Amino acid sequence: MSMLPGNQMASPSYGGVVKSWNGLKGFGFITSDGFGGDVMFSKKDLAEDLREVQGKFLQGKAVAFDAAEGIDGRMKATAVQLVMVEGQPVAGMIKSYSEKNGYGFIKSSALGGEDLRFQDRDIPQAAMGANIIGQLVTFQVKSRPDGKMMACQLQFQSGQTAQKFSQMGFPDGMVHTPSPKGFGKGFGKGFGKGF
Repeated sequence: MSMLPGNQMASPSYGGVVKSWNGLKGFGFITSDGFGGDVMFSKKDLAEDLREVQGKFLQGKAVAFDAAEGIDGRMKATAVQLVMVEGQPVAGMIKSYSEKNGYGFIKSSALGGEDLRFQDRDIPQAAMGANIIGQLVTFQVKSRPDGKMMACQLQFQSGQTAQKFSQMGFPDGMVHTPSPKGFGKGFGKGFGKGF
């Protein structure tokens, strides 16, 4: 995406639909009326909050993108962004979360910089009590009674992240965060030292 005066981002030049995406190999193809054939894109050309999506998440999704000629003379998609379509999951990054208040915010390139609020009930159970700020997620968007949009049904994009949080869990279903140094076993002994 090109920059305009004042560091404003220009709108992507083309629209299309992701025909295929291979997350393991890090590339895919977009079908667009603006080109004679499919246009290739790579993982580095995806918006940051889309780079860890797995499986068929991107296939069939509407996207906006710029294009540049590659060294082989073929056009290549750059600055690929997901276009939000009602009823389809969206990708984003957890910007903030307050366990005390029971809510947080997600930023998503598909929403034009608008942050969406989510409730703690929408976080995967295995991640409760863990630091989830900065984690890449997919989610559904729904309208609140006041007309504002809200994120729900959060899932981690990376299977490794989901597994990490589930391994932190214990049989009682709770996620336990490590105690600060010096507050583990034998907390009562020498209490107050160094305070």
